[in-house]
Amino acid sequence: MKKFLVTLGYTVGAIVLLYIILAAIRLFEPEKQLNIYVLDKTVTNFDRQEHRSFTWLLNRFRYVNPDGKPYSYKKDYYGFFPVNLDEEVFDFKSLRINEVDAFASSYDIAYYTDCYGVYSFEWYKGKSKPIRSQKVYGGLNQNDYLLLKGMLDRGKLVIAEYNMFSTPTNSLVRNKTEELFGIGWSGWTGKYFASLNPTSDMGPPDWMPNLFESQHLGAWPTDKAGVVLISNDGLIEVLVEGLHLNTAMPKLIATNDAMQQYGVANNIEYANWFEFIDANTNEVPASFTLDVTDEGKRVLDKLSLKATIPAVIKGTQANFYYFAADFAQNPVVMPTSRIAGGLTINRFLTGFGSSYESMFYYRFYAPLMSSILNEYYITIQSAKEGE
Repeated sequence: MKKFLVTLGYTVGAIVLLYIILAAIRLFEPEKQLNIYVLDKTVTNFDRQEHRSFTWLLNRFRYVNPDGKPYSYKKDYYGFFPVNLDEEVFDFKSLRINEVDAFASSYDIAYYTDCYGVYSFEWYKGKSKPIRSQKVYGGLNQNDYLLLKGMLDRGKLVIAEYNMFSTPTNSLVRNKTEELFGIGWSGWTGKYFASLNPTSDMGPPDWMPNLFESQHLGAWPTDKAGVVLISNDGLIEVLVEGLHLNTAMPKLIATNDAMQQYGVANNIEYANWFEFIDANTNEVPASFTLDVTDEGKRVLDKLSLKATIPAVIKGTQANFYYFAADFAQNPVVMPTSRIAGGLTINRFLTGFGSSYESMFYYRFYAPLMSSILNEYYITIQSAKEGE
């Protein structure tokens, strides 16, 4: 027992010493000041999963607020703020109409990580849980749109992603935002499930089989992996591996130019929510591909959907990126953002290098976002030096 405790003490001491050394090495990296407006309306717990991994990157590469302080995933964002989960107390910080012009002028970047919001079934867990789920807070609103427009009009960088156009965003704001970006939203989203059995840990929620059986008057397929398709109008379809799909897992494919510019992987599996978007004349650095059979193609054709769809859209007429998937929700251990080599260590701690989410963050989201931020920071600094 004594030998074990001594060994444990040495191991813990070595880990602490290594952490201190790596943290000291990171301090030699220069701080970079960027004023970033982060919007996250979907925060149902203190983890703040929809923007936490983005804040991790800001801290790892030493981007700081205008006051010189590191970004906090707990405080430095607009949207929904859980205060007390047990007492069901919350707050929110929203953009007011009289702040739009000032914010568009002062902020360097706007990143809308999730606009879906919070619903009563997700928030109210106790005696006050309502019979029917209603919106507590959420949806892209007019002021959110005006900030996007104001920043793009000023040549500022805008980044937005999945859940920006769906309900509860109203159709007027949605249409104006689509026009602003020059993209077309189909209203359809998809999600991979390793098992379509709702009793499985990796399976879909119960409401999906119930909805499917009520619409199709047929049994829900439960034996295989597959992709569930949901429309904003409440329609549902299922693509089953072996029948509609040769391989169920969607692939994220980057172009050669994107690999060079952003350092992203060429071909990576993607297991989270994605949506069917038309990029129109904008650039598409990366796309999702569904490996459909002839039967699967017939299902997509019936829905006017394609098997290859934009995943990353880069504006050609305006300075924006749109991610047609839930890119910012990734597993991170926040202390690893404060050390050199933190990305590799975070990958090991969150998925031991093998989970889909860990792999996506390490090989795609992190290099993509860090490249976008670095390029834009250099552009800003060059403009300041030229003044």
